[in-house]
Amino acid sequence: MSVAPGTLVLLGPVITWMCRLAALATAINAIELLAMRHDFTEDGAWRASALAESWGPWRGLLDAGRFTWVLRIELALAIVLAAVPGTGAGCVAAAALAFTTWLSALRFGGNVNGGADAMLFTVLGGLTVAQLPAVAPVVHEAGVLYVAAQLSLSYLRAGLVKVKERAWWTGDALASFLSLPAYGVPRAVRPRSGRASTWWRSARCIASIGVMSFECLAVMAWFDPIICVVVIAAALTFHTSVAVLFGLNRFLLAWGAALPSLWYAVHRAA
Repeated sequence: MSVAPGTLVLLGPVITWMCRLAALATAINAIELLAMRHDFTEDGAWRASALAESWGPWRGLLDAGRFTWVLRIELALAIVLAAVPGTGAGCVAAAALAFTTWLSALRFGGNVNGGADAMLFTVLGGLTVAQLPAVAPVVHEAGVLYVAAQLSLSYLRAGLVKVKERAWWTGDALASFLSLPAYGVPRAVRPRSGRASTWWRSARCIASIGVMSFECLAVMAWFDPIICVVVIAAALTFHTSVAVLFGLNRFLLAWGAALPSLWYAVHRAA
């Protein structure tokens, strides 16, 4: 099995874009966690004494002082990945960032990072394979296509879960999320009562069905370049909206780093 010359030309730029976007995602993650490093101390909410039992043999890297250095190293590795994508050094940086991303999720038990770090870990793992030195291009391609497959499956799985719930068809599930005070949703889009309630109910129903449709149909991006463009645009709109409304910027960054892989996948499948 070999890579077609036409798609081989596309492979390099796709890997470069994925590396730079993944580097941005990991850099932002590191900066955000460094800004809250006081919370890692024994006076903070994420103190070692409350979490260390689940750290296993990695405990020595995850106390307040050492984990701060892990984050600083992560920031430096992100700069390397952005500076030399598609190289052996980029491969090492991606692999090391995958490890620090995993360490971060272990440090907080997934409570801070959750699905966003899971996707970022997937992207960094794929980029490690996609930048391996002295291997055939088909190996690099496999790394990119793995990310594209995981990206498509993540949307499909989320969509299938939603379509089984009546609350998503009526818009009630979306209303519940918008009502949660922890997210700090702007007042203009919170659920309303009185005369505005009818309009709001229709709007949230349309938005909910739109989200489900996008997630269930995102796999169609593999079969046509125009559909792929539409899916990528819809994905960016969706994740940007989630970042603006709920403050979940990590999902935009992690899934944004994966999206270029879809552009390669549709051209490879053609």
